[in-house]
Amino acid sequence: MGRSDGTRVKNIPAIDKLIPHVMSRRYDATNFCKVEFDMTNLHAFIRKLRAEGHRVGTMDAVIAAFAFVMQKVPEINRFIAGKKIYQRNHLCVSFVILKRSEDGQLDETAVKAYIEPSDTLLTISQKVRELIQENQKPESQNAMDRLVNRLVSAPLLPGFLVGLIKWADRRGILPKSVIALSPFHTSMFLSNLASLQMDHVYHHLYDFGTTSLFVTMGKPSRVSSADDKTKRVMTLGMSLDERICTGAVWAKALFELKRTMENPEVLLGAEGEREE
Repeated sequence: MGRSDGTRVKNIPAIDKLIPHVMSRRYDATNFCKVEFDMTNLHAFIRKLRAEGHRVGTMDAVIAAFAFVMQKVPEINRFIAGKKIYQRNHLCVSFVILKRSEDGQLDETAVKAYIEPSDTLLTISQKVRELIQENQKPESQNAMDRLVNRLVSAPLLPGFLVGLIKWADRRGILPKSVIALSPFHTSMFLSNLASLQMDHVYHHLYDFGTTSLFVTMGKPSRVSSADDKTKRVMTLGMSLDERICTGAVWAKALFELKRTMENPEVLLGAEGEREE
């Protein structure tokens, strides 16, 4: 029986099949890098869209850019489970949002947005905004929150239940309903540190779940260019699982990401291409 969230990748060199046995833990196989991009075109593009009535933000563009790149370079949407390599059969992004609890305390919850091949920056922005609005309500508890509350409600059970979930996940028998809820089973986990006025960090990869890529958005900074002008630059801090594809493939994906962020019109799909 196959996994519900991915298809086994078999047509790869023998060394690539061996690597997950050599590095069996995701944190053993984590590489760290950063992508810096000039925000000049992106800021102008967002201002234009907002003038047309579209509520689009930088985080929406980052999510859309990764979705765009993952469709061009699908190898980075793979994951390791049970020491085997799988191609994820969907594209989704998890992120944490802050909210006020009913007693006024600052709280947080993780949500997951599913991206369709036909989605553009505008539809992705709408999905993200609706997720945030729904889950920021003080009384709101999403399905993942309720599951976590059940896991920790009984003494001694959390460790056993989490261990059982990990065991089932390694063997590909974790129920599809649990995978759909879990923010740790995702194409990418994103943290918008810029919204907290923080610089990027290199976040660890969870050994739980299937996340092969964790990205943090750093606070934009001003840098001087060769023509003595200043420009705003954002740095994305990236932690990635090197086992899912070759370094050359990762390099291609990161090059495409930088080019996309600096030429964001492509994120409107065919409409954006016509405008160029």
